[in-house]
Amino acid sequence: MDISIFKKSYKIALISFSIGTILFVLQIINKGLNGVTIIGYYYVGAAIIVNSIILIILLSVLFLNKNKIDIIKSIGVILVNIPIAFLYYQIVIHNLI
Repeated sequence: MDISIFKKSYKIALISFSIGTILFVLQIINKGLNGVTIIGYYYVGAAIIVNSIILIILLSVLFLNKNKIDIIKSIGVILVNIPIAFLYYQIVIHNLI
C-alpha cells in the first residue's frame, strides 16, 4: 500500500482539528448565535463526512495490508478528533443557552 494514505490521513486530521479549533475560538470570542455558529454547524457536517470516508478507507486497508501498526495509528489520529469535537460542541451549546 502506498504510504501516502497515511500522510494524507494525518494531514486531513490536522486540518480538520485546526479549522475546528479556529471556529471554536471565534465562537467563544463572538458569543451568541451568529455567522460563526452557522459556519461551524456546516463545517462539522462536512468534517464528519470527510473524516468518515478516510476512516472507511483506512479500515478497508487494515484488512488488506501487512503494515497494521501504521494503519492503526492513522485510525487513532482520525478518531481523536471525535472527543475534541464533542467537547467543543458542549462548550458552545452551554454558552448559547
